Amino acid sequence: MDESIEMIRKGMELGFREFYLTSHYGKGRFRNENYNENFEILKEKCQNLNLDIELHRGNEIYLDENILKTLEEKNYNVMKEKYLLVEFSPMTLPVVGKHMVKKVLEKNYIPIVAHVERYNHFRGSDLMELKRLGALLQLNIGGEKPKHIKRLLKEGKIDFLASDAHRLEKRGYNLEELKRLNGLLGEKRIKRMTNFLELVEEGENSEKIQSNSKFFSSFFRGILTGTWFRRDS
Repeated sequence: MDESIEMIRKGMELGFREFYLTSHYGKGRFRNENYNENFEILKEKCQNLNLDIELHRGNEIYLDENILKTLEEKNYNVMKEKYLLVEFSPMTLPVVGKHMVKKVLEKNYIPIVAHVERYNHFRGSDLMELKRLGALLQLNIGGEKPKHIKRLLKEGKIDFLASDAHRLEKRGYNLEELKRLNGLLGEKRIKRMTNFLELVEEGENSEKIQSNSKFFSSFFRGILTGTWFRRDS
């Protein structure tokens, strides 16, 4: 509990006020045991401390050979009723990743592919193919960015930025990393790309999310109030 509260405070120091608690789900290891109970305990603790934030349920679904079984379980948290944060193994081949994204889409979810910079075999064209299928792309704020990712960022092809915060001493919130991205993208785009709720609501209000769920950077608008706040348990 103490670490969770401290991580929320660290996020608040960077200006974040809404957090998606996207703990890992899948691989026969992370099964959301006690998730809802712990979510309510954390929410109540934040209220008692008068922390001016909002917490939202979420998960990061691991896509592997068990994908159909995982999706059928429906024991995971979907964001805004139809958005599902997903990830592959770093060694996943593009043809396999494309196949698994299609399976998510067939379940009428819009997949948000997490930390796209980590997939060693994916080129920029491979990521764009995922977008053409109907997926959205998310990039971590921290860490080194390959050249093709920097190019996609500059071209406005990356939909979201997220913290990928796990714990205080590993993948925590990093102001220096945010400043580095700010130099690449500018503060206005940073604010737009970290606001999941407003981005989604704006897209829906303007009827720009159709069955193929294409999203364009020109619709990004908002303030720095959204990120994914991730814990392993």
